[in-house]
Order: sequence, then structure tokens, then C-alpha cells
Amino acid sequence: MRKIKVLIVDDHKLIRRGICTLLNSDEDIEVVGEAADPEQCLEILQLNKPDVILMDISLDAADGIALTKEITQNNPRVRVIMLSMHLQESYIKRSVQAGADGYILKNSPTEELITAIKEVANGGKYLAQEVSRIMALNYMSSQDGVDSKYAKGEILTKRELQIVKLILDGLNNQKIADQLSISHRTVDTHRTNIMHKVKVKNVAELVMYAVKNKLIEI
Repeated sequence: MRKIKVLIVDDHKLIRRGICTLLNSDEDIEVVGEAADPEQCLEILQLNKPDVILMDISLDAADGIALTKEITQNNPRVRVIMLSMHLQESYIKRSVQAGADGYILKNSPTEELITAIKEVANGGKYLAQEVSRIMALNYMSSQDGVDSKYAKGEILTKRELQIVKLILDGLNNQKIADQLSISHRTVDTHRTNIMHKVKVKNVAELVMYAVKNKLIEI
């Protein structure tokens, strides 16, 4: 099986070296380059054609989010995961809207970083667990605005909106069924319909869909 080619972009050499060592220990991943600034990043991108870029959100004298937007607009097949110390919703929202497919904290476990790379390389989305929790809570706090926007576009039914609310609140299908006094099978059907309508595969993608489509007010 072909290895996932990864480019690391960070202005701190020690951090790049540490991430490189960690990733090269996985048999499915190959680090094909390291960059300290946008110029190096774009040069290596063209030469080595990475599948995934790990992008430092705060490069010295540069904006990792702006660089991500440039890359994703001009290289749609390349996937970008933001590396950040920031848990503020504004950073997460800007990253997703710039085209990032993942958002990982620099203190996340190695296993989570590797999982994120593999998920994103396979066409999925990935948010660090703490990031997902914060975004879900934000979604919940602005639920009235979300409801009206969904209703305006007639994307989801009222029942589906109820289930979205409970999914992002962390409830599994059985607990949702109990709370709404409906069957587990009915919840399964609604959940499948929701994911199909908004074209997502998991809760992380559902949150990111809401961010990209400005359904979460930050």
C-alpha cells in the first residue's frame, strides 16, 4: 500500500524534527519535507506532492491560515491539518473556512495526530477531541440561530434538527431514542438521512459543516 506523504510546516526546527520522528515511526506515513515559511512550503509542495500538510497556525511573519487558504484553493487534492495551541473558536472557524480538513492541538497525543492524518488522507475530516467538544458546545449555545437558518433552507426537518442537537450534545442513538420517546431504529434512520442531506460521515464533519456554512455563530 502506498504511504501517505506528509509535509510538516512549522517555524521551529525542534518541533519539526520531533513530529518527523514520530510520524516516520508509522509504517503507513512518510514525511517528504519540512518547511519553516510559506516560500519553502510552496516549493516543497510542488516538488514532492504531499497528500497531507501539517500546518502551524502561527508562523513567524506569516499566517498559517492564509497560507492554508492559498494552498487549498490552488491544490484541491492536498489536505491540510492545522497544528495549533489555540482552542479559541475564532481560530477553529477561520481554519475550517480556509479549507483545512483537520485541527489538532500541539499537545495532542501522538496516536491522535496519526489518526487525524490517516482520516484526512482518506477524504475525511478530523477535529481534536477537545476541539470537537468546544465547537459542539458553541453549536448548542447558538441553537436558535441554527434552527432558523436550517429551516430557511429547508435542509432538515424539525425532528432532524432535534436529533442534530442531541448528537452534538454527545448522546448516542439509544439515549436519543429514550429522550424523544421514539425507537432506536427511527433514530438510526433519521441519523442516516441527516448525514446524507448535509453530506457528512461523522460528528466532526457535521460540526465542520456547520462552521463552513456559518450555522455556528462565533
